[in-house]
Amino acid sequence: MEWIETTGASVDEAKERALDRLGVAEDDLEYQVLAEPTSALFGLRRTDARLRARVRPVSPRSKEERRDRGHRRGQKRASDRAGGARRGKSGGSRRDSDRDAGRGSDDKAGSTNKRKSRDGGRSEGKTQQRRGVDGGGSKERSGRLSTKETGKRDTSHTDREDTQESPKGTGSDDNGDTADLQGMEVKMMDLETQAQVTEDFVRGLLEHMGLEARVVSSIDEDRALVEAQGLNLGLAIGQRGDTVRAITQLARTMVQRMSDGNAEGSLVVDVGGYRERRRSFLTEFADTQAEEVLADGRSRALEPMNAADRKVLHDAVAEIDGVTTQSEGSDMERHVVILIESEG
Repeated sequence: MEWIETTGASVDEAKERALDRLGVAEDDLEYQVLAEPTSALFGLRRTDARLRARVRPVSPRSKEERRDRGHRRGQKRASDRAGGARRGKSGGSRRDSDRDAGRGSDDKAGSTNKRKSRDGGRSEGKTQQRRGVDGGGSKERSGRLSTKETGKRDTSHTDREDTQESPKGTGSDDNGDTADLQGMEVKMMDLETQAQVTEDFVRGLLEHMGLEARVVSSIDEDRALVEAQGLNLGLAIGQRGDTVRAITQLARTMVQRMSDGNAEGSLVVDVGGYRERRRSFLTEFADTQAEEVLADGRSRALEPMNAADRKVLHDAVAEIDGVTTQSEGSDMERHVVILIESEG
């Protein structure tokens, strides 16, 4: 959106004029104060406040934000792997403790057997021997149970690692960029949805303006066109199409907000066929001016126009051999100059 320049007795008045010209709410306005209002001695001379403004542009998430999200996701995966390693180490320590406890029981049972054998207790020795056998069986069962439980823990930990460290091509990426881009593709608002949303918006707007029109839409490659067809729609067109351009800008802002900046293609709103009539007029006008430049060899500076009209002129003259165009001036004074091609 190009910058416009407005003036007023105060900064607030100049800002209100900018809001009226752009047709947006104050939250969507971006402006810069070029000059504060001043007054000379006794108020005999006064200068107005002057500012430049435009519709605040809406952009999608930056690459830096997506990289930050991927970095945080990578840190979380590293933390999960470290936690799994600590749990695996803890399981190993428990297995070592079980083995140490088993060896301690064997040593104690052996010393008891030696004492009882020295005392000549044969029957007691047999009984102790049977205890030792039973103790060994229980120790073996305990060892099998401990190994089984530890195996379950190890297996689950291995599964987590295999799931987190999946190979490329399975939808996982260490940096998170691929996942974010896929998410953006899924959330991208298509042209059909944009056209339907804009139809409803334009229909409701015209009803509030007290105008009757039939609102339809069409899609041509990567452009959605929403048209309001009817009679006596001059109020929705405005001087030199200012109102219809403001409606288009409002519709684009609404779509950008609804799609979080992820809307494909371009969106254009037309009222009463104004844009097509304007395009035809400017194309014929450009042809006429180009012929005069070729006839007398002198360049022609056309009147200031908005960016859309200037583009029509550039495109029309580009089809004519021997002449070219360039834009000169700034802000509201920017205009197209048609000149002999050799002069460029």
